[in-house]
Parts: sequence; structure tokens; C-alpha cells
Amino acid sequence: MKAPTAEDRAHQEILKLIVSQKYAPGDRLVETELAEELGLSRTPVRNALRKLLAEGVLESEKGVGCSIPRLTPADMEGVFQTRILLESRAAAAAAKTASRPEIERLQKLLEEERSLYVAGEMDRYTRINERLHLGIAALSKNDYIERFARQVFWRSELYIFFFDRFYANRAPQEELLRDPEQSRSCREHAELIEAIAARDAKRAEEAMRTHVTSTYQTLTQRVTLF
Repeated sequence: MKAPTAEDRAHQEILKLIVSQKYAPGDRLVETELAEELGLSRTPVRNALRKLLAEGVLESEKGVGCSIPRLTPADMEGVFQTRILLESRAAAAAAKTASRPEIERLQKLLEEERSLYVAGEMDRYTRINERLHLGIAALSKNDYIERFARQVFWRSELYIFFFDRFYANRAPQEELLRDPEQSRSCREHAELIEAIAARDAKRAEEAMRTHVTSTYQTLTQRVTLF
């Protein structure tokens, strides 16, 4: 496996800061401050910020930097409705076109996801979830689906980072669920990958639609900051 570059490290570390809620929606990210905090030069940090802008995780702030987008109910609905359309079609296509090694990689990701859920390792769990969803988008063999699925996936992740129980701040007495069988996301991912492995395009499409829809519905019940 190719060793991560300084830009890769910067991208991962900035995402980790967002996941840990060091920054809030609307906060500006300053290149020089991030470079100092991460112990990296400004160039990889600048490139990582540009990538996060392209992915929709950040947005440009009047041409003088970037910030975490302000989150709104209308934006969340639009993002998740687009994910439902794109990713359900990608899942159907993947069921038809994925090779056996590609399916085995998805199954391996599911195993890793379950282990990380038990351990509560948020940043690594986030990367596995990204690889699973965007991996299925890539298996659609449709460059347009893959490109736009990546952008709306990352935008939707902001809502998950700030409002999902796995990431959101909780009262000290409230503990995380650690049993992956109690995780709706883990169960739905398993159903999705089983459908792709079975070459059942209709079942895979419906499994992805159900999964993204249930994520959206769960978040709407938990959002308290709008």
C-alpha cells in the first residue's frame, strides 16, 4: 500500500479535528494556524483545504479562506435526497458489475467497520464508512455518479459528525452503544453488501435507499441546533 503523503496526513488530521468538534459550523479554518497545530508545512495544508472545499466539507469564505458550512434543515434535506438518488443507483450497478475480489474487499471493510464500532474509534470508523460508500459508487463504473456521490457524501457527513450519537457530545452518564448488532448502520451495511454479493440489483438499490433514508430520518429526530 502506498505510504500517505503530507497532503494525505493533513486531510485526515483536519477531518479528525472536525469529527472531534474542535470547530463548529460557521467557524473559519486558518491555514497558518492549522499548519502549526498539525506540525506540517503550509503547502500540504493548503492543498488539503482545497480538496476539502472540492469535496463539499468546507466552503469558500469570500475568497479569503474557508470555513465549515452553516448547517440548515433545507440543505440537509437536499443533500440526503441527492445521496438517495445517486447511491441507490450506484448500488444497483455495483451488483451487476462488481468482480469477486471487489465484493470481497467490501466484505472486509464491513468486518473492519464492526470492529471499529466496538472500539469507538471515530476517525478510523469514519474512513471505513467513506471507503465503503465511495467504493460502491466507484463500482457503478459511472464517472459522473462517482464524482457527485463523493461531493454529497462528504457534505452529508457534516450533519452526521455534529448530530449523530456516535460523534455528538453527550452527557457524561450516557454511554456509546458498542454492540455492532445494535448499530442500525452496521446492520444495513451488511444487508447492502449481501445484496451486491448476491448480484441482486433491485435488492441492493432498495437496501441503499433504506440505509441513507434511515440515516436522514434519525438525524432529523436528533437535530437540536437549527
